Amino acid sequence: MKLARLTERIFELDGGHKAFDFGSFEIRSAFQPIYAINNNAGMLYGVEALARPIYKGRSIEPLDFFKRLSARDRFVADWACLCLHIANTAAWQLGNTNLFVNLNPGSCLFTTQMLAGLDAYADLVREQGLSPNRVVFEITEETGSDREALGTIVAHLRTLGFQIGIDDFGVGGSDLLRVIDLKPDIVKIDAGWFRRMMESEDTRCFAHQIILKLHEIRAHLLFEGVETPRELHWARECAGSLIQGWLFGKATHMGEATRARQVVVPEARAPKKKSA
Repeated sequence: MKLARLTERIFELDGGHKAFDFGSFEIRSAFQPIYAINNNAGMLYGVEALARPIYKGRSIEPLDFFKRLSARDRFVADWACLCLHIANTAAWQLGNTNLFVNLNPGSCLFTTQMLAGLDAYADLVREQGLSPNRVVFEITEETGSDREALGTIVAHLRTLGFQIGIDDFGVGGSDLLRVIDLKPDIVKIDAGWFRRMMESEDTRCFAHQIILKLHEIRAHLLFEGVETPRELHWARECAGSLIQGWLFGKATHMGEATRARQVVVPEARAPKKKSA
């Protein structure tokens, strides 16, 4: 994968933000803040980079965009997003703030090109003033992915100094054994999953067993999609110290996403029990 050919297709929008020319589509970046919670304060820990496809001037759902693409075009689009997100990050002094980017397991089937691309990407990250150890590659859960190819890519990412995250744990074909095999630095707990699991005592106990196993492999738990103080309470009950969601910030441009380096944590009380 020759990243220079992709970076040539990045152009500047008003306000200094950048977009990628993907034929009849335009891809933009959005960033959502992630906070490390401690007592009554949250400190900015990182931002997740998200693709925002545009078609004929209108935003479309990222899933709809990627579903339209062949496997090869999806591979190119994934790399386009990676290059674009770094370009949109370069203007901001992130310092110790981590950048989360997505890795589609299907791209690992192009193993040789992925390995070469990652070497070039590590250089690109450093050129833009970031250290690879501040970049977290989030691996999405995908049924039927090639585990051997994925393992090869993950091992190379570690060699280059990148961090590894598991995205959307609890969705679809989530596999605890696969997580244990990959030994990620961060596991992102799906919001819908933990909402369902925490609603009843039986499922809550089961969720705590799974969470305990994730802690045993020394993965940091990041609870995504947190929108209310009640959900924050559940996340902290599971010893989740990293929080992402509308409670603290929506996806927006980098300047806005990193503006609040510290946030006040609302009191996260457990729901009151109904009287008999």
